[in-house]
Amino acid sequence: MKTAKVKLVTIVADFAAEERLITTLTALGASGYTLTRADGGGLHGVRRRGVVHAGNVRIETLVPADLAYKILEHIVREYHELDLIAYAHDVEAVPPEHFS
Repeated sequence: MKTAKVKLVTIVADFAAEERLITTLTALGASGYTLTRADGGGLHGVRRRGVVHAGNVRIETLVPADLAYKILEHIVREYHELDLIAYAHDVEAVPPEHFS
């Protein structure tokens, strides 16, 4: 089976940063993304959706390695004031022509 070797970039952030992050991803060259609501806990405590707070969002995009590093560098430089995490790892995706 033929696959495309790409990077999966995942960003987990407060829901209030959702539109800003999506705008950034598309401006940097990501052609698509997946957005999910994400409850969880960590160094900053527990974050859950509720009446007042909408919890976190997880935004994922599949991109070439050079774009993945560009996205991570941009997040470090431009989003330092937000409580978020971002990471990338190697994946193989199908159909391969979708990522060429």
